[in-house]
Amino acid sequence: MSVYIYCGEDIYRIEEGLKLLLTKRHIDADHTVTIDASDKRSFTIESVLVECDSFSLFDDECKAVIVKNPFFLSSSSKEAEKPAKTDTPAVKKRKENEAGRREKRLALMEKYLLNENPNTILVFECHGYQADSRKKDFKLLEKYNAQIVSFKKMDEMEFQKYVDQNLKQKGISLTAEAKAELLLRLGGDTMLLHSAIEKLDLYGEKNLNLNDIKHLVSLNSDVNIFQLTTAFTQGDLKGCMEAVDDMLLANYNYTVMISMLSKRLRTLYNMMLLHETGYSNDEVAARMHVKSGFVYYALKDASHFSSKQILSYLNELAGMDQGIKQGTLDPKNSFENFLIRNGKRKHAGYQRTF
Repeated sequence: MSVYIYCGEDIYRIEEGLKLLLTKRHIDADHTVTIDASDKRSFTIESVLVECDSFSLFDDECKAVIVKNPFFLSSSSKEAEKPAKTDTPAVKKRKENEAGRREKRLALMEKYLLNENPNTILVFECHGYQADSRKKDFKLLEKYNAQIVSFKKMDEMEFQKYVDQNLKQKGISLTAEAKAELLLRLGGDTMLLHSAIEKLDLYGEKNLNLNDIKHLVSLNSDVNIFQLTTAFTQGDLKGCMEAVDDMLLANYNYTVMISMLSKRLRTLYNMMLLHETGYSNDEVAARMHVKSGFVYYALKDASHFSSKQILSYLNELAGMDQGIKQGTLDPKNSFENFLIRNGKRKHAGYQRTF
C-alpha cells in the first residue's frame, strides 16, 4: 500500500516527515504534485486520480501526489448533514447534492484503492489538524490499510526531551535558567524551536546563558498573550505592562493586543458563565474542548472576578476597538489606560469555590 494520511497539530514534524518519506522513495520536486483539497466547491477527486494514474507503470521513477488539507478528513467539515424538519426545499436539495458528491468520491477512491498505481504514492496531508476517524473517507482509507502517520503536539515532558536532543545534535549547552527561558519562549512549538536553534547555531557560541536566550529567541505569541491575560486576571499591573513591552518588541501593535486579549477574555467569560451555572471543571472542559487543568487554573487566576465583570471588560475593549478604527481613540493611550484602570486586584469581594 502506497497511500498515507499525514496529520496532526505539529506542522513542523508533518513537513519533515513528508520530506523523509519522499527522500526514502527517491521522489524529487519534479515528480511531486500537490493538489489543494481545502475547498469542497472546487476540489474533485477525479483530478487526484488522474494524477495518480498518469505515470507509466513501466517507468522506473516514482511519483508523489499530495492532497493538501482534505476537507473530507477535517472535523470542521459538515458534509451531507441529515435533513431537518424545518429545512427548506433549497437546503434539502443542497444536502442531497453534497451527499451525492460524497458517495461518488468514495466510489472512485475505492476503485483506485483496489488497483492502485504501484509507482505513485498518494498522501492526504492534514496540515495542523488530526484526521477525523469518524468520516467515511477515513474509514475507507483505513479499510484498505492506508498508513496513518500522526504528529500530535507533544506534552511538556516529550517536548523537553525533543529540545534536549536537538540542542545536543548542535553541540549547544544552556544554563538551567537559559533552558527554562527557552522552553517558556517556545511554548511547545517545534517550528519555533528549529528556528531558534538555527539562530543559536549561527551565533557561534556553544555555551549560552539567560541573557543570550533573551537576546536571540523571540517569545511565542501564545506565550505573550498568555502572560498578559494571566497578569491581568491576577491583578498584576506590573506584569501586564511587562507583557505589553515584550509584545511590542515582538512587533505586535496595540490593535492586535486588544484583539488577542479580547479573544482570551471571551474564552474565560464562557468558562465562568458555565461554572456559575453549576458545571464542574470537567464538564466545562468538555463543553469548551480544552483540558480540565486549563479550566482550573484559568478560573483560579480570575477567582476575584465574576462573569459579569469580565463581560464589562469585553464591552470596553470592543468600544475601544471601534473608536480606534473610527480614528477617535489613540491605540496606545487607550489600551494602556484600560490596563491601568483594570489591571490591579480590586474585586476581592467575589470568590469562586473550586
